Amino acid sequence: MIEDRKLTAKEERKWRAEFKTLGREAVRAQFHHFQPYIKRDLSVRWLREQEALDQRHKQLMRVATGVGVVLAFIGILIALGIIRL
Repeated sequence: MIEDRKLTAKEERKWRAEFKTLGREAVRAQFHHFQPYIKRDLSVRWLREQEALDQRHKQLMRVATGVGVVLAFIGILIALGIIRL
């Protein structure tokens, strides 16, 4: 059976809230049981979005850590009198 209906904004908000409540691991374990099929498709899209957010968060943390190390190094150089302001 092929479903040929559009996802409404209300359904999308409701299902996204449900996915968030369930959590990523539960959605991953259950997505193939979701009905209707558009809910299943949305769950896959939601999981991909969550993974992309994780990747962006990890990149941001790496950048922030790098900036912190550079600033700490500059602070040490200033404290030792190697760099004068």
